[in-house]
Amino acid sequence: LTAPLNIFFSKLDRPIGALAPTATTEDDEPIFASKLSDLTWKQLLDADACTECGRCQDACPAFNAGTPLSPKQLMLSLRESFVHNGTKPVLTGEAIPEDVLWACTTCGACVQECPVLVEHIDTIVDLRRYLVIEGMVDAELQTALMNLGRYGNSFGKSERMRARWSKGMEPKIKNANKEAVEYLWFVGDYASYSPTLTEITKQTAEVFQKVGLDFGIMYKGENHAGNDVRRVGEEGLFEMLAEKNMKAMSKADYQAIITTDPHSYNTLKNEYPANGGQPVLHYTELLDQLIASGALRFSKKLDYKVTYHDPCYLGRYNGVYDAPRRIIEATGCEIVEMPRNRDCALCCGAGGGRIWMEEGEIEERPSESRIREAVELGGVTDFIVACPKDVTMYRDAVKTVGAEEKIIVKDLIELVYEAL
Repeated sequence: LTAPLNIFFSKLDRPIGALAPTATTEDDEPIFASKLSDLTWKQLLDADACTECGRCQDACPAFNAGTPLSPKQLMLSLRESFVHNGTKPVLTGEAIPEDVLWACTTCGACVQECPVLVEHIDTIVDLRRYLVIEGMVDAELQTALMNLGRYGNSFGKSERMRARWSKGMEPKIKNANKEAVEYLWFVGDYASYSPTLTEITKQTAEVFQKVGLDFGIMYKGENHAGNDVRRVGEEGLFEMLAEKNMKAMSKADYQAIITTDPHSYNTLKNEYPANGGQPVLHYTELLDQLIASGALRFSKKLDYKVTYHDPCYLGRYNGVYDAPRRIIEATGCEIVEMPRNRDCALCCGAGGGRIWMEEGEIEERPSESRIREAVELGGVTDFIVACPKDVTMYRDAVKTVGAEEKIIVKDLIELVYEAL
């Protein structure tokens, strides 16, 4: 009876990649959801509308990894708590254990699969907000949040080191806060600070230079975009980071924003103010446009047999599926699709702040399951990704499953660089 109502009232007033801010009282006091009475009427309707089909948990990377999270059971726990206990008893830590909430990668697979459009992630993040305000977070996550608050990045590095990867590059990359550029490149934390990724970041800059792109970066003016901070449940920190970035961007003269990080892409595009209407592009969208216009031509045809992994925040959240594939084909590579691809792609396991948290007891990490899936395709030599976190997660997974001799994890920009 309530399923059609839930479909009718589903999230149509905002993009799928945008979370609602923390709810407030009539006096503008934040509501941190610990009881059913703290949830919205739509969240309660979600619980009642669940058809118990189990499609959400079948698609959930956390459930399949052996964590305590089942999106289906989460909804049933909310329903049972309402039926038997009313709206007053505490949910978090009692009806719903903390480790259930922290296991979520916010990949959106559960929402994608639900036939009655239940929005599991909105409720999980609301309940996480209560855990954060009460200090019920693990040590690794606490450290990451402290670093983000103090330094603007999760690595705890100085803001002056953010663009250290660009040192020695000629010509020097423009400072978008000091001179006008066509494209403002929002580099992101992992691409800026992770020592295993800086070579890829350099190659990205060199590709941009080779195609004559007029671009710049904000150097120390850039902070973490806040996508994962918000999904952890630290809304106040998200707002602080967003405010700092918007202040820095307001000083820049640019026509569009580009980023290599789907997490930054999602939050800049869907959760930041419009900034005068300038478009936000993932680098695969931009390169696809340059290929179509003839501005990007490849001098060398690669002859690799590859498979491509769709990042959750690029694909499922923002519908960018074809641009990366067209670029791969333009380099001369043959794409072999994995069984789970496009909107059914399996999450790497890093999203929703999971990359900052203790792993806990699991049967097999989602990233390892994904690499095994790729190896079983046969004949595929390269596993292509388009997200810095994916590079980190999958290169580690290749080692842990012992597949170093069978498959190589590459960022899409590495193919483009080689083909140029």
